[in-house]
Amino acid sequence: MAAPIFASSVVAVPLLLDRRVTLRQAVLTSWLTVLANPAPMAFWALLLFCITLLGMSFAMFGLVLALPLLGHASWHAYRDLVDASTLTLRETA
Repeated sequence: MAAPIFASSVVAVPLLLDRRVTLRQAVLTSWLTVLANPAPMAFWALLLFCITLLGMSFAMFGLVLALPLLGHASWHAYRDLVDASTLTLRETA
């Protein structure tokens, strides 16, 4: 059950934050990224799981360090895997 959720959101969330795209485009891009890179994305899912589990094992205080680290790493994974140069940038406030 976790695999389809991971495949639907791994690059969809950063893409939605970075570019003006529909939810459908973001999820489709995420699935295409996972299908194009199955072994690295499976390893990335395992790392996300292990680091989150490790963070929760310290009475949830470890998540204070783990979640920003995972968010930053996920942003860089999105930037490396998706060529969003043709998509319109989201305006900043």
